[in-house]
Amino acid sequence: MRRRQVFVDTWAWIAWANKRDPAHARAVALRQAVQREGAGLVTSDLVLCEALTRLRYDFGLPTALLLLATLEFLVDDGAVEVVFVDQRLWKAALAWFQSFTDQRFSFVDCSSFAIMAERELDTALTADRHFTTAGFIALGAIES
Repeated sequence: MRRRQVFVDTWAWIAWANKRDPAHARAVALRQAVQREGAGLVTSDLVLCEALTRLRYDFGLPTALLLLATLEFLVDDGAVEVVFVDQRLWKAALAWFQSFTDQRFSFVDCSSFAIMAERELDTALTADRHFTTAGFIALGAIES
């Protein structure tokens, strides 16, 4: 039986890396709850590129490097799997990108949707409502 996985989006990486982020405590609590349930965490190289860039621009290089060091530890420890977007996933992401003409999905989000669909994942650690629009559960989204 395959272990349940939850996709980690940029929102979570940024919130975890920056203790001053308003979503930090909520993101940490959600990650802990997911891990208590025994779920594994999966993310992508494109999500990490986006998170590292945003952290460097918004909070400085030391914060981005702290995330990178933490991520290396988590990957080595087996707590996080990083999926690298290859040509097949790129084409699947393009299909998502082109199919929602009424939405402003980023290409990184579409690549995440493609990974989640391929792996039959239904849940993401994110506050990005685009995941809900695309048919997934966004654990960090606040109900209004």
